[in-house]
Amino acid sequence: MIAAVNGAAVGGGFALALACDIRFASAEASFGAVFIRHGISACDMGTSYHLPRLVGGSRSAELLLTGRIFDAHEAERMGLVLEVTGTGDLLDRAIAKAEEIACHSPLAVWMTKETMWQTVDSPSLRHALDIENRTQVMCSATGELDASFTAFREGADTRWGPL
Repeated sequence: MIAAVNGAAVGGGFALALACDIRFASAEASFGAVFIRHGISACDMGTSYHLPRLVGGSRSAELLLTGRIFDAHEAERMGLVLEVTGTGDLLDRAIAKAEEIACHSPLAVWMTKETMWQTVDSPSLRHALDIENRTQVMCSATGELDASFTAFREGADTRWGPL
């Protein structure tokens, strides 16, 4: 999931943006976990789960406990947003990134996402390696790896780019 934020992403909108894999923002975008300003917890809809993993514990605590609204450039500096673009370029940049990902095997994309997020909470390197191994065994059983190597050897696969 790729977010293209053009405007305010506060409260529930902030939580939805955090749940995306990649976030782009226009220069006009703003972000914030604002519910604390209204007497309830700023932790809702997965915010307390996603935000610390994306920006770290200290920055997350500051944002959640103050409820302050911050702009797209600050979001980019803290790593919350991949790129800030002009409003007219925002959707094109998000779609271009989606197309870059979509050219890969749907199973490989799905398993990469699943493995990445499962190992964020992994209790050990060994556990992470076991999950990665399981994923590679599952993906290699599809035959796509062999087909890709064959296409590469024959010069028919341009996905690899210059080596």
